[in-house]
Amino acid sequence: MWWAGSKVPRTISASGFRKATSAVCILAVLVAASPSRGQQGAAVPTCDLRSAGESALAAVTGPQTLRLADGRMIRLAEIIATPPLPQQGGDAAHDATSYLKGALGKKVEVKIGGAERDRYGVTTAHIFVAGDPPLWLQQQLVSAGLALAAPQADNKSCFAALRAAEATARAERRGNWGSAVFKILSASEPRLVGNLVQTYQIVEGVVKGVARSGSRITLTFGDDKKFGFRAYAEGAAAKRLSGDVTAIVGKIVRIRGWLERKAGPSITATLPEQVEVVSGEEGATLR
Repeated sequence: MWWAGSKVPRTISASGFRKATSAVCILAVLVAASPSRGQQGAAVPTCDLRSAGESALAAVTGPQTLRLADGRMIRLAEIIATPPLPQQGGDAAHDATSYLKGALGKKVEVKIGGAERDRYGVTTAHIFVAGDPPLWLQQQLVSAGLALAAPQADNKSCFAALRAAEATARAERRGNWGSAVFKILSASEPRLVGNLVQTYQIVEGVVKGVARSGSRITLTFGDDKKFGFRAYAEGAAAKRLSGDVTAIVGKIVRIRGWLERKAGPSITATLPEQVEVVSGEEGATLR
């Protein structure tokens, strides 16, 4: 895909993408998109971030991991560049990694929106390539259709901005949205959803039933009460649905998270950002 300031193709084949997104091509697009060439960079996010210094991008070690010239290892916060299963085709991880290599050698600023380091000592951060305005790598990946917005318990301050970028990429069928590597799965098709267990997905459907057991709320979406898709809301996510939980019955709900199998496929949401109540059809305003 392309950096800010370039036209993003609506669909790209896996082979065509790799040819178009070699490090040399992406670097050329990055230069062309710089303010000195009259192009507009990515919008500065409205989320609350604090600076953790500047460095240069020394290496791209994966679709979400970088090494800076000062030695810091960085994991890009609040996104998932999901390696698809074989039946989905494409290679989302390869494409995201190739895209990031376009910023190699560039000056970057590290910004923190939550916990600065994970349990392995890796810095979890948002990265901005120097410019006026700077280019926000997370937003670039999500806008290009190469990553999904993914709130984290200790890093979710930019989720609203990233979800908005994701919605635009989906509507315009950019990158992996155009090839169906990324798509909103239907809760009414539990067998299809079940084939993607252990991947990060977005599942949408009409809530048919709600049950509360202690602090957990269970949402059911189909007539198959044993093997149908279910969503479990716990912790802060359950608090969002507190009160008259039956009011959600009949509404379209999207759940994002890691798919697991408990009889049928399911997602456990622990953050309110993982649960979206949609007021109408696909693309309607969320509330």
